[in-house]
Amino acid sequence: MNFFKFNRAGALARFRVMANVAGVLSLLLWLVYLPIKLTATNDNVPTAIRLIAVVHGFMYMIYVLTAFNYSLSVRKPFFSMLGYLAAGTLPIASFVADRRARAEYAALTGGSQLPQ
Repeated sequence: MNFFKFNRAGALARFRVMANVAGVLSLLLWLVYLPIKLTATNDNVPTAIRLIAVVHGFMYMIYVLTAFNYSLSVRKPFFSMLGYLAAGTLPIASFVADRRARAEYAALTGGSQLPQ
């Protein structure tokens, strides 16, 4: 069994899911959690709002792992891989990385096996 054989379609599918999850949670973090936290007095922030930051932190770690897996599976150069890893830090950048990954994968495989 070859442990270093990467499934490109599976890696892209996992990356796309996590890019969208990280993007939505990043938008929630920037547009819901931070304004409430900055305007609240005496750290009087509801627990449900605090969970946004916690869930975002855990999901970002999973996003980094899936971006690293995708970058290795399609043999991205180092700085391009860093771009995918950093895309999860800005609210809209992970959506852009998702579109770029789909386009690069379609060009790599001829567009025939593009997972939806």
